[in-house]
Amino acid sequence: MYGPVYTVVWEGEAVRLSPIPISPLDMSDQPQENKLEHPCFPQPGDSSIRVWRYLDLAKFIWLLDNEKLYLSRLDLLNDPHEGTTPKLLAALRDQQFRYLGAEQLVTQIPQINQQSRKSMYVNCWHLGNSESEAMWRLYCPGDNGVAIQTTYKNLVDSVDSDRFLYIGAVTYIDYESQGFPLNNAFYPVMHKRISFAHEQEVRLVKTLSEYWGLQAQGYKKQSLATPSFSNRITTSHPHISPATRLAPR
Repeated sequence: MYGPVYTVVWEGEAVRLSPIPISPLDMSDQPQENKLEHPCFPQPGDSSIRVWRYLDLAKFIWLLDNEKLYLSRLDLLNDPHEGTTPKLLAALRDQQFRYLGAEQLVTQIPQINQQSRKSMYVNCWHLGNSESEAMWRLYCPGDNGVAIQTTYKNLVDSVDSDRFLYIGAVTYIDYESQGFPLNNAFYPVMHKRISFAHEQEVRLVKTLSEYWGLQAQGYKKQSLATPSFSNRITTSHPHISPATRLAPR
């Protein structure tokens, strides 16, 4: 059960959580078309919309050699807030646990959250029909790189053989005034601060369940690779020859 979406509401000097109900769903054993209904993974209204992955030449060569998508561990990404909970929402959660007499759980939550972040792996794309100058500059440093462009539907289809891999659009919120449900570990992964809204990110997400729980020891894996996507993802661009593209100077 995934529970409601919450927004934080101020009432004078007090705050409360205002719920927006969502029907409970369990997608763990569902085919790809049903996984797209997972409440943590919003889908674009038009599946034919373009998605872009901007990457340097070394990563592009790795992709061609392996025919796989590289998933990075969430806690190793550049943004230290990846997969975290807004402070106000966390405070309200801790307050509720203390009220219920679960003080011990409050002390364990930081470690549980950190292990959850280390168990999550993501592959990130830019959503939009137009090429992004900002994405070139952010993800293709050194004036060289490649933009892979396909459609959202093609990207979904390319990973449909992995039933434990999810895909959806990131939701951007104000971490000072908004929140999300705390009863599914995917929600923090699929929310980012509103200052990153320009990225318009689509994420592929996979988790390693063996790294969950307080008994987990060590986190040696730095990345994952999805099953082969064959040639269903292309690097074509309406104005550039296929396969390679130099980043703008």
